[in-house]
Amino acid sequence: MESFFIALKAVIPFIFYLTFGGFMRKTGLVDEPFLRKMNMLIFHAFFPLMMFDNIYTMGEGGGLRPFFLVFSMAGEILLLLISLLIVQRVVKDRRRVAVIIQAIYRSNILFFAVPLSRSLYGEAAVGIVTAIVVFVVPMYNMTAVLLFEAFSGREHSSPGKLLLNVIKTPLVAGLIAAVPFRLLHIHIPDMLYTPVAQFSDATVPLALFVLGGTLRFSSLKKNMNTVTAVFVLKLILVPAIMLAVTSCFGFTNMERFVIFTLYSTPMATSVFSMAQGMNADSELAGEIIVVTTVGSVITLFLWIFGMNSFGML
Repeated sequence: MESFFIALKAVIPFIFYLTFGGFMRKTGLVDEPFLRKMNMLIFHAFFPLMMFDNIYTMGEGGGLRPFFLVFSMAGEILLLLISLLIVQRVVKDRRRVAVIIQAIYRSNILFFAVPLSRSLYGEAAVGIVTAIVVFVVPMYNMTAVLLFEAFSGREHSSPGKLLLNVIKTPLVAGLIAAVPFRLLHIHIPDMLYTPVAQFSDATVPLALFVLGGTLRFSSLKKNMNTVTAVFVLKLILVPAIMLAVTSCFGFTNMERFVIFTLYSTPMATSVFSMAQGMNADSELAGEIIVVTTVGSVITLFLWIFGMNSFGML
C-alpha cells in the first residue's frame, strides 16, 4: 500500500489541475479563445523561464557514475530513433507523428522521478535524479522541437532554416540563456531570481489547467486504438524491456530505479502546449497525457510492488 500511495501522491496534483481547468470552463469563467491565448502565453513566456530555472538550479549529482549517465542518455536516444523509424511509416497523418513519437520516449520525469526516488531512497537519490533530469530534459525539448518542425507540414528551405527555427523556439531560447549562468557560476540576486523561480513553479499547473479546460473526449473513441497502443508501450512494454536490460549491467537498485522512472512515467505535460503552438495534433496529445497520467497510478504501483517483491528495490 505504501507503493500505491507514493504513486497516488505524485499523480493527484495533476488530476486536480486538469479537473479545475475543466470545471472553470463549465462555469463559463474561461472559454476556448481565452485558454488558447493563455496556452500561447505559457509556451512563449513561462516555458523558457522554467527551462532557465531548471538549468540554473540543477544539482551536482554527487555519486553519479559516468556509465550510468551515458547508459541513460543512450537508452532515451535509441528509443527515440526506433520510434521515429516505426511511427513515421505506420502513421499517415504528419500532424500526429511527432505527438506519438514523444508519447513513447518522452516522460514527465520532472514531477515523477524526484518524488518517487526520494520516497524510496531518501535524499541520497535526489542528486543523481536531478543530474539525470538536467541532461535528459534539454534533450527532450531539443528533439521535441526538431520533431514538431520536421512534421509540421510546413516547407523548410534548408537545414539552416530548420536549425534557426529550433534555436528560436522559446524552450531552447531559455536553455541557451541559462548555459552561461551555469558554466560561469554567475549568481543572480534573489530579488531578480525569486520571480523567475515563482513563474517556473507555476508553469506546469497552468499548462495542466489549460489542458483540462480545452480537453474534448468526444474524439477519444476515434483515437482509442492509438491511445491504447501508446498506453501499453509507454507504461508496460518499454519499462519491462528496460528493466530487463538494466538487470544485465550491474546497476545498483537505486540506479536501476532512477533509469526505470525515465521509461515508466506518463507523457510530459509540455507536449500539449508545444503541439498547440507548433501545428501538431494537440487533441491527441492531451488525451494521451490524461490517460497515461491517470493510468500511471495503477501501473507504477504494480511495477514498484513487483520490483520490491523480487528484491529489485
